[in-house]
Amino acid sequence: MNQQQIMQIQMIEQEAQQLNQQIQLIEQNTIELQDLNKSLDEIKQEESKEILAGLGKGIYLPVKITDKNLIVEVGNKIFVKKTIPETKELIKEQLLKLNQGKLYVMEKLNGLQVEINQMLQSSEEKSKEKKDKK
Repeated sequence: MNQQQIMQIQMIEQEAQQLNQQIQLIEQNTIELQDLNKSLDEIKQEESKEILAGLGKGIYLPVKITDKNLIVEVGNKIFVKKTIPETKELIKEQLLKLNQGKLYVMEKLNGLQVEINQMLQSSEEKSKEKKDKK
């Protein structure tokens, strides 16, 4: 295997590492959306007037529920009132997009694996030809 092929494989490995990071991020976002979906189910079914609202970093605030309509950011810092079912539909759409993105990244990752395998096979064949000529 020559120096150029080694560099190509290293570049492909770096790209594969970046794609794996993207997959991890997609999976993390998927888990967060699934958790949010479960929380919305609990709020919808609960008769309780108080919940613990997460502020971040494991800090919660007891909050009284006065209205089960939600304020949802729909992009570009634009907020609209949505019902729980409407919000769950948005989450469903986001989960679908994340899943499609994950499939796309996995296809690219598989393509890189095929490319590396082809390079290795080609290198082995050339190496074998050189031995056969001797």
